Amino acid sequence: MKDKLVYDGWLKVYNREIEKNKYDILKNYDAVSAIVLNEFDEILLVKQFRPAIMEETLEVPAGCVDIDGEKKETCLIRELREETNLNIAEGEINKVIEYKPIMGFSNSTMTIFEVRIKKDLIKTNKICNDDVTEIVWMNLKEFENNIQNGTIFDGKTVMSYFYLKSSLENFK
Repeated sequence: MKDKLVYDGWLKVYNREIEKNKYDILKNYDAVSAIVLNEFDEILLVKQFRPAIMEETLEVPAGCVDIDGEKKETCLIRELREETNLNIAEGEINKVIEYKPIMGFSNSTMTIFEVRIKKDLIKTNKICNDDVTEIVWMNLKEFENNIQNGTIFDGKTVMSYFYLKSSLENFK
């Protein structure tokens, strides 16, 4: 197996040859996301513009582990502060699942965590962030309806929905 670097930006692309077969391999960063629930079992979503699809999306808060040596939990705390103005401690984070979202061409992982907070910890829905424009609290039925009607279509967010549906007793 040999890799040849063909693009060297924030993301890196390599050509990999294995037994005369050639593959394009994306070297991107591992990522983290948070299922943030309040005492009313509402989920916190962020509204942000995604240039790759030229659309504004509703997603669970997330970010890349792009600081050398940073733990995933530390990255999640940083991303929640940046995207939602929420300050949480590492002890308030519970790992839900880790998976490989694009393993056909990358070995990066996505780790989903769960965080429970009091709704009043977040004082405003407007966020001053380059990525996120607003936060939205959504009850579980609204969350389900927005997935079914195609308003919410992000993979980690849909996976978070199915986790909640299987784990919350009062999810109807």
